[in-house]
Amino acid sequence: MIQGMVARLAERLKSEPSDFDGWLQLVRAYIVLGERDKARAAASEARRAIGDDWDKGRRLDEFVQRIGLEG
Repeated sequence: MIQGMVARLAERLKSEPSDFDGWLQLVRAYIVLGERDKARAAASEARRAIGDDWDKGRRLDEFVQRIGLEG
């Protein structure tokens, strides 16, 4: 059930990539599910989606660092 919810969120973000909080939620969900590769991929997609938004980029970097996803 949870995996289905995560899959729906990932699908929704394809059509609504500007939902920054949705990206953070997706990355967090993948971490909780133990899917670090998918979490990294989602963080990369979020990075592309936010473009040149410095504030969101900083928030994403801090989030990725806090959850130990960098590297």
